[in-house]
Amino acid sequence: MFTPLSFLVRWILSMFIVFATYNATGYSYFHWLTDSGSGDWALKLFTGLSLLTLYGIYAIAVWRSMGPIGVAAAATAMTVMIWTLVDYGLLDLNNTNAVSTVVGSLFATILSLGVSWSHIRTRLSGQVDSKDVNQY
Repeated sequence: MFTPLSFLVRWILSMFIVFATYNATGYSYFHWLTDSGSGDWALKLFTGLSLLTLYGIYAIAVWRSMGPIGVAAAATAMTVMIWTLVDYGLLDLNNTNAVSTVVGSLFATILSLGVSWSHIRTRLSGQVDSKDVNQY
């Protein structure tokens, strides 16, 4: 059964994946990878491949669930949200930390919406996906 808690768990996992990859604090995979003083290349490679696998799983799920039009619509909506934040003075484009945090949060939101979209569509429309018929 899909609940708001189910979506929250997906959103938190998406946020973790996105901000583990890059965040403005300096504690991310990107910063660890570009740190010339650290030489743990086997661990860096394993972590990178793990993140790449997670992104691949999410990308396939989002693409299959939302399709190209849904992905484009979600990306457009998130872009308009950033534009609105800038227009109302709530986001300063000169503050790179704030911009990267907002963009990362919105990207994670698109990922979590994408992996939840089949459930959301079923709850909103009452239509069942053919692969879910045995559940009902």
